[in-house]
Amino acid sequence: MVKQKILIADPDEQLLHLLKTYSQASDYAIETATNGHECFSKIDSFQPDLLLTEMLLPHIHGMKILRDIKDNPATKHIGVIITTAQLMIQNYQAAINLGCSFFLEKPFEIATVFSLFKRFFEGNLSPDPFSGMQSTMEGAHCYLPKAHPSDSYIKFWGTRGSNPVSGSDYVRFGGNTCCLEIRDGSDLIIVDAGTGIRPLGQAMSAFNPKKINLLISHTHWDHVAGFPFFGPLYDPECEITIWTPIGFEKTTKELFTDMLAYAYFPVRLDDIKATLVFKDIEEGIPFQIGNIVVDTHYAYHPGATVCFKFKVGKTLFGYATDNEFLMGHHGNPNLIHKTSPLLAPYQSMIKFFTGCDFLIHEAQYTSEEYQKKVGWGHSSITNASVLILQSEMREWIITHHDPKHTDQDMLKKTQMQYDIFDDIKYTCRPRMAFDGMTIPL
Repeated sequence: MVKQKILIADPDEQLLHLLKTYSQASDYAIETATNGHECFSKIDSFQPDLLLTEMLLPHIHGMKILRDIKDNPATKHIGVIITTAQLMIQNYQAAINLGCSFFLEKPFEIATVFSLFKRFFEGNLSPDPFSGMQSTMEGAHCYLPKAHPSDSYIKFWGTRGSNPVSGSDYVRFGGNTCCLEIRDGSDLIIVDAGTGIRPLGQAMSAFNPKKINLLISHTHWDHVAGFPFFGPLYDPECEITIWTPIGFEKTTKELFTDMLAYAYFPVRLDDIKATLVFKDIEEGIPFQIGNIVVDTHYAYHPGATVCFKFKVGKTLFGYATDNEFLMGHHGNPNLIHKTSPLLAPYQSMIKFFTGCDFLIHEAQYTSEEYQKKVGWGHSSITNASVLILQSEMREWIITHHDPKHTDQDMLKKTQMQYDIFDDIKYTCRPRMAFDGMTIPL
């Protein structure tokens, strides 16, 4: 008795083995192929009665094989069953229009395949209607990921330096000047009162906190300009503790009093309804606000300016918005090593940040821009990269963006930062902060 011949083409050799060794396989003469070229070769040499082929067959698509078989009078009689895990209506309709005998979805039971063989040779095999997603989803559990809200996080409300900006060129990264919210349960710290503190104050009206700690890194305009517009200032039940480094001109209270003179603003400091408590930050002396531990280090910036280090739960991170690292250096960062004399003045800062899980640090200028900005108190992206390298930081969030840098400029700077790390052969993940960026801790 001459056995009916079946060619099975599929790159999965384990599947081919299961089909060839199935109990009913001995009823047929079966040959196999693992790619399109082998399939065509065996169609010529083996001359099968039926082809079972994977649609995405290596080298030659299963649809191409189907079309060529049906276009050739010498092979037109061969039945073709297409198998695929891509159950799409377009694939199904194309296969049927080309003369496919059956469109079989993977994965399938081996017994199902042999029942199709039997039906084909009995002359009663025809394609089933397209079942679409019903066959794959009916009765199946659909995983719906749920948000995992954290009551411990940081959120950027302002990421610009120098002055706020607005317009279509600043949509992606935002235009408010520096303001960072730090949350750990009921503990709340705000760092800097740039223009970003105004929308933060509006958002805080939903939960109306009565105790707020505001840390001011220094009193330059871009870090205090939003202060009079901070909504909780006008809540008589709110107590706001303002922490600032000890300056060498006026106290912070004197500076805020001058800023809120009637000649500049319609509300004087004495008119503010909230209780204001002014406290000095003594550089290098850690202090605690709730469960959050705060440490400070002087930054390389005009005036009494500090950068911060925060311990929130198990997370330790640094925050430095105004810091001119390696002042006046324009050379290749590969030339600076741990023992380089250029690093000597900065070893204390490097030690301060070493061990942090991530560092939020400025890189306001490109290397080209920095040539004209030496002594302005801000780092080039190249020099800031040296701090990242020397403090062994693996994640860097860049903030205090130059107001002239548009969204397109920022994207170019991001790529430039990756290029620098490639050059110094260091693995770090740099990210550009933007207004609204939230990071769970």
